[in-house]
Amino acid sequence: MLLEELLGDAAAGGGALVAITCSWSTTGSPTPRDSAVAATTHGAVHWRSDDLATDPGFHSWWHFHVSPTDLRDPALDRLLLCVADDMTDGVILTEPACTWAVHPYDGGVDVFAANIAVRDELARAHAEWLPPALMPSVATAVTHRTPVRPPPLPGS
Repeated sequence: MLLEELLGDAAAGGGALVAITCSWSTTGSPTPRDSAVAATTHGAVHWRSDDLATDPGFHSWWHFHVSPTDLRDPALDRLLLCVADDMTDGVILTEPACTWAVHPYDGGVDVFAANIAVRDELARAHAEWLPPALMPSVATAVTHRTPVRPPPLPGS
């Protein structure tokens, strides 16, 4: 499993993860997330809201919520099913230090690896997942970026 590979040795201990989920609105006030998503991310807290609008007078707010989960949590499977069934998008999974991120969507997954070496190893190990144009060589368009860390979760 991809998440186990990214977690490495930490997967054996249950694989602590952070799930970031979204809601959307036309104002800066956080709105409730879809009930199916909320049911999979118990203990989620509002982290931040960002206005993604590019046109004057038009506002499109994303409200990000963070919650703890782990590889053994059945709710993680339900969250991934919500994504696969196109019931939600904007889901990001990472580990607590936020050194990598996984963005699943109904047609696949984007992986933001901790560094280029990890990215290249994942590409070699899972070449069948890459689009045909990228199979002969590793995708180099993805660059390493320093992630914005979510706040510490309650109890951590």
